[in-house]
Amino acid sequence: MNFKMSSITKPKLLVELQHALQGNSGEEQSGGVLLSYSGQLNVPISDSLLLLTEQSVHSAGATHKQMRRIGSVLIECLQNVSRHGWFDDTGRLEIFLTVEMTPLGFQLQCGNMVDLEMAAELRAKLSDVNGMTHEELRVKYVEALCDGEISAKGGAGLGLISMAKKSNGPLDYHFKESGEGMFLFTLAVMVKN
Repeated sequence: MNFKMSSITKPKLLVELQHALQGNSGEEQSGGVLLSYSGQLNVPISDSLLLLTEQSVHSAGATHKQMRRIGSVLIECLQNVSRHGWFDDTGRLEIFLTVEMTPLGFQLQCGNMVDLEMAAELRAKLSDVNGMTHEELRVKYVEALCDGEISAKGGAGLGLISMAKKSNGPLDYHFKESGEGMFLFTLAVMVKN
């Protein structure tokens, strides 16, 4: 088949790609994977992932406000991974990232390997954040900004709080044991419509 590029609109192309990725037989569905990445994380790759995510969610019809929230959540996810991720013997940090459009909004999933100590620390922080109301998150965020204390890992503890505020709901997380005291940590954040 020979198509003129102007005859294929972005939304139609997106739907066709989603059907191909999901193995659908022409059924109309809203949503699907917009971006998927697995591999090394470094500054140039982080910048590229942010740009690709912005383009993907824009093409999927996200509002400007949603795009800002999604971009902010993605930055926080990547910073969280780089601060709390496990680096291999060569100094590489491996991650996976997916951005998915769902009927509720846009879901970002980010994962990386962590050791037992990192897993315990993340579990405690995520449990605290998920136990707060939106108002408590706002107060905690302002307090952390005012305190200005930087942890040994280079953060002020704002990342998870910021993600929880922007998602308007609990942060979904899992630790899957992979042997030798290592866990695959997965964090899913829903930026609702």
